[in-house]
Amino acid sequence: MRRAAPALLALALHAAAPMRAAAWAEGPRLWQESYFFDALLQARDRMARQQSDPQLLAMLGAVASQIAQQVANIRQIDSHVKAQQDNLRYAFAQPQPEPSLATIAANLDTLAKGGDQIRNNLYYLAVRCRMASSQALPDPELYQAGLLALGQVQQLQLALNSLYLDAVAARQLVLDNRWATDKDFRHRTEEFLRSIVRIQDSVFSVYNSGYEFSMRCR
Repeated sequence: MRRAAPALLALALHAAAPMRAAAWAEGPRLWQESYFFDALLQARDRMARQQSDPQLLAMLGAVASQIAQQVANIRQIDSHVKAQQDNLRYAFAQPQPEPSLATIAANLDTLAKGGDQIRNNLYYLAVRCRMASSQALPDPELYQAGLLALGQVQQLQLALNSLYLDAVAARQLVLDNRWATDKDFRHRTEEFLRSIVRIQDSVFSVYNSGYEFSMRCR
């Protein structure tokens, strides 16, 4: 027996708790972080290199934890994208798919905003790692903390790869059923895919800054 459309298509993304950025203010911070980021990145304090901030190790641990949270966020989006593929197949099997497609389009918009938030979070984490690099000194514990952060970035990349493949599969379903979609729906599908692709640059950024820190501590 075919299931009712509302049961299949109601993802309830808008009703669910939104994906939030990590609580930056709750974790340990460097003394430098009370100033503007751009000024710090352009003129690294020479005195800071002579003695590391006492919160440096704890801050790196917090960064690794926050990167892990972004991995969880990406996986959450990926699970919703898989659900959208099922919803698209159901909608295209209907003689009048427009109501179902309207719900799917709203869901894709919500997922795209989630992808944008993850990208912003990762850029912020990259800046924190660059600030830590300004005080990095050869130290085994700091080096291991840097490696831990890089390990989380690796998991981040794997999760993003999976999300990208599922997003492309959803887009292909739309392209294969152009008869049922209008220009606006196809545009929103493309925008969702772009929001996923744009995360890649932020992954590179946080990896490069984490790698720089690790090499300075080696």
